[in-house]
Amino acid sequence: MNRSGLYVIVAVVAAMFAAVVVIVGIAFAVRMAWHSPPRHAIQPAVAPEIYDEQAALNAAETIRPEMIGYEETSGFAVPFREPQALVVDDDDRIYVAGDQAVAVFSPDGKKISQIALHDQPHCLAVGGSQHDKPGEIYVGMEEHVEVFDPKGTHVGTWPSQGEKAFFTGITATDLGVWVADAGNRVVWRYESSGQALKPIGRTGDPECESEFVVTNHYFDLSAGHNDLVYVVNPRLLRVEGYTQRGELETFWGQGSPAVADFFGCCNPARLAVLPDGRFVTAEKGIPRVKIYSGRGEFETVVVGPPELTDTPGGVAGDHRGRILVLDARAAKVRIFQKKADGKEKQP
Repeated sequence: MNRSGLYVIVAVVAAMFAAVVVIVGIAFAVRMAWHSPPRHAIQPAVAPEIYDEQAALNAAETIRPEMIGYEETSGFAVPFREPQALVVDDDDRIYVAGDQAVAVFSPDGKKISQIALHDQPHCLAVGGSQHDKPGEIYVGMEEHVEVFDPKGTHVGTWPSQGEKAFFTGITATDLGVWVADAGNRVVWRYESSGQALKPIGRTGDPECESEFVVTNHYFDLSAGHNDLVYVVNPRLLRVEGYTQRGELETFWGQGSPAVADFFGCCNPARLAVLPDGRFVTAEKGIPRVKIYSGRGEFETVVVGPPELTDTPGGVAGDHRGRILVLDARAAKVRIFQKKADGKEKQP
């Protein structure tokens, strides 16, 4: 081979090497951008690949005893065949929706009152002390919201969102109410008067910057204490934080077989922001309840199988530091507290 031919081969190999470096660099940059987005960054809504669920179950990391930082300390039965939702107000009163009613309990589980409904409730929220109407009770029915004052008197019915609507989560912010609609795959935003604002999600608006990948009726959300509302994007296995204007501000979470991450096709199934700003989540597939920091960092497991046998109907936390889990199969609220040593376990 002459010298010019050798130069050509070297040049081709060098060009191929440079191309590989560029491709790897781009892939790394994309991966880093996915996990650490800049302010207001919008990521493409790409769902995980379809997989063999049983194989994934077999691959999931086992919850070791040292990962569990809570223990069950008490609980109480609820008067419903089909409990649907759980919420705790700023005074630690406990509200449970089910069948065709909302039952209100004291922090110790004693029934205080019950509100009759005309149909099956799907989700539930109570206005906090900073809400435009403190103590107002918002019941998400299948496709509309029913409103009750703090004494349980019916004060309003908001318009239906159509035949496709299927409400699965509702939360009260300081100024309004947000509703997760699994049927339309959007989050509806309302003023506390019931006036509808521009929703979040793909609604045919080309300027809409968010897309919720929802394939079942697990689609939840919860108002934070930092002017953000946190919405589960189920198929992306993450929690997204939105400003009051509906702009995507941040997100956290990822899918993997690890206990610290979210498992399966679409999780977390339930979400609540605790009084201290941390998160409590519940998952389907492998039913487990976990605590994450305000930044979305895994802290500890509250409960998992075999103690928990089905997806919780709801999760919440109170000002005593307790975690409340609505066990729909057992028709009871189960209460968990930090273990006696006071330490939350790390994986």
